[in-house]
Amino acid sequence: MAPDAPQPSFSPVHRRSLWLNLALSVIGLLAIAVMVNYLAQRHYTRLHWTGDARFNLSPPTLRLLESLTNDVQVTMLFDRGEPVFGAVAGLLKEYEHQSPRIRVRHVDYHRDLAGAELLANRFNLTSADSDLVIFEAGGRHKIVRASELSDYNLSELVAGSRQARRTAFKGEALFSSAIAGLAEARTPKACFLIGHGEHDPASDRALEGYRSFASLLAQKNIVLEPLRLVGGAGVPEDCQLLILAGPQNRIDASEVEAIGRYLQQGGRMLALLSWLRLRNGPSGLERLLAEWGVALGEGYAFDPPNARAGNDLVTTNLTSHASVKSLQGQSLYLFFPRPVEPGPAANRGGDAPKVTPLFGTAETGVVTGVDADGTPRPNPLRDRRGVIPLAVAAEKGSISGVIADRGSARLVVVGESLFLAEPAIRSDANLDFANLIVNWLLDRPDHLVGIAPRPINEYRFSLTVAQLNQLRWLLLALFPGSVLGIGLVVWWRRRQ
Repeated sequence: MAPDAPQPSFSPVHRRSLWLNLALSVIGLLAIAVMVNYLAQRHYTRLHWTGDARFNLSPPTLRLLESLTNDVQVTMLFDRGEPVFGAVAGLLKEYEHQSPRIRVRHVDYHRDLAGAELLANRFNLTSADSDLVIFEAGGRHKIVRASELSDYNLSELVAGSRQARRTAFKGEALFSSAIAGLAEARTPKACFLIGHGEHDPASDRALEGYRSFASLLAQKNIVLEPLRLVGGAGVPEDCQLLILAGPQNRIDASEVEAIGRYLQQGGRMLALLSWLRLRNGPSGLERLLAEWGVALGEGYAFDPPNARAGNDLVTTNLTSHASVKSLQGQSLYLFFPRPVEPGPAANRGGDAPKVTPLFGTAETGVVTGVDADGTPRPNPLRDRRGVIPLAVAAEKGSISGVIADRGSARLVVVGESLFLAEPAIRSDANLDFANLIVNWLLDRPDHLVGIAPRPINEYRFSLTVAQLNQLRWLLLALFPGSVLGIGLVVWWRRRQ
């Protein structure tokens, strides 16, 4: 009897069902992949594994990008061989990832001559204008040049080195400033009062120049103009902030009257009154400040347990006032600060200014008499001890008929000015204090706070001649030789 024919393992129906199941599985897998990619594209988290802080956006920048309502076109007119090209491109990529309002494109003026010429004609660039970043929004533009992006250590250049070493990258500060400036409807104007020996905003002289403070205002898109109140002149109506920084001479009565009118009309003023620069003499503002409920004390406050070099003072005693609340736990570094505190008239009456201390000494603060050279003359019977207020903020509500751009009047008085001069402004939280105070005076949002430059770290290895020879043989012989040896072993085994 003939053996039975072999039966198929699967019936046609079973095979079709397997193929259908496979097709559905593939379709399901593709659908899952599409959905995962769809969600990943819209809901993702970027993690920074590098220790290079130049590409990490700060909270003020993130808040700025979240607040954008208009598109910002960013154009890099850059040579790829420029030393800061990588840092600029990497940082702008972070801006683009954080906000859909930011669009970045790169034009290499060596390869794209037509595109570079078009930009030159559009923005009136000269042949010297190369390696820059252009920000555009709402028909306006701002330009940041490569020469502005770095801080340099010039000491090596003076010592005979062929080039200065870059020490800090200022890309985020300048880029965020440019975007914030385009987002604002108009550029605020600050008037820097001169004519009384004030600090020089164009100088970087130690404890005299205010260049860094002026640069801070520029980064915050604030136009700084000098102002002389002579011949009965008043404070211009378009002045959003009046700055009096460390006068050395008494302010004339007519000028004080003009300042008083400005404040009564809803003006904003930052008064930095140094005991040392006035040589313990009157500033001329005492009566006006008293009308605003601010008492300017005589002498200066010192705090021996919290001093670094004698007559300086380090304080962490900051109040919870809105202007300095974010500095809680940080310190300010001051020189010869004079007492400034709410006076007897503070908060008196419905229309009286509200005066609030900003910071002061610790409980170990002392105000005592001093000699002509500034040496303290302690007198236990007359000395004032305890917490000594050193700065106040005064605010007065809106007044009918006030210029709309000003609103309520605000005044900040600090019994010190050297702490915002070079190089003290970069000590402790002094620069942050200046940022916050200017923002509060101008009613500016927190995202316009200035951003400090990011340091550039260099790593150097010192090797002996023997270690250098070992490294050379390791790189030139051992590693390539290992790969070659493995290849020979594989070839030999295959021949066997």
